[in-house]
Amino acid sequence: MIEWLLIIDGGATKTACALVHAESGEIKYTKSTSGSNYQAIGATSATEILQALLANVQAFLQQQDDSNIAVATFAMAGIDSPKDHEAVSAIIHNAISAIQLKIETLIIENDAQSTLLGVAAGQAGALLIAGTGSIAYAFNGTQIVRSGGWGHRAGDEGSGYWLGQEVIRAIFHMEDGRGESTILKNAVYDYLRIQDVTELATWLFRPSYTNAQLAKMGAFLAEAVTKKDACAIQISMRAAHELVSLACAVLKKIDYQGEAFSLYCNGGAIKHNPLIFKTFSQEMQSRYPQIEVSLCQHQPIHYLMERTKMAYDSL
Repeated sequence: MIEWLLIIDGGATKTACALVHAESGEIKYTKSTSGSNYQAIGATSATEILQALLANVQAFLQQQDDSNIAVATFAMAGIDSPKDHEAVSAIIHNAISAIQLKIETLIIENDAQSTLLGVAAGQAGALLIAGTGSIAYAFNGTQIVRSGGWGHRAGDEGSGYWLGQEVIRAIFHMEDGRGESTILKNAVYDYLRIQDVTELATWLFRPSYTNAQLAKMGAFLAEAVTKKDACAIQISMRAAHELVSLACAVLKKIDYQGEAFSLYCNGGAIKHNPLIFKTFSQEMQSRYPQIEVSLCQHQPIHYLMERTKMAYDSL
């Protein structure tokens, strides 16, 4: 019998899927679709997205000889409490049952927690994610703790959404005469194909607006920083300081005592803005000299594969 590892990375912006041959470790099937965070799109839509994705997995497996999913990891955004875990578990079980997909061992975790376990290979370490949202996890070898990740209405400081919000706010301030001039205005207006600030306000409140769309506005910061735009530099520096605060909070929760330790960073907001990462790294290492700060070099799905392999090897 051929044994498979199934990995589902259910983020706010995208849901990615991979089927891995358990023995060889090779990825044999991948597919991606829209985001499946039930907090953003609702349980019904999240179930439909996962069901469609799993139906494709089922179709692939039916073409293989005597196949079996030994371990499936569903690493999902939106699992922020026991109640969330219960809700997401129901969504996943409904999607699996609808297509009668057989899975021997099922793991359902917050996506950042799963990523940390994979990137640190089960060793002590911390992970800061600044993507559409922001969250930090730390693992001391026995206990996993988190800080942040409470969503854009409560925080998500330093995230892509927060950056986008700061960019838009800077443009409104500029147009009002309350803030300094910034080339971010031209980048946003060109991207949205609009002409003035009233069209920008209309765009923000249209029915099709999503948090992921606003998060894209933060991507214009990096280029503006290279052009010495003072507003872009200021926003990026504030983002770095917010992320430092988040990382320090999670380190305190595991009672970090200054030993050698790895802190991994992932997510477009920090990976694609060199000023944010540089400022964050310098401030963290000035506070904690023994901490090694590094950017994750692979897509999250890679680390989720490692986490799933560890679970498979422990069976």
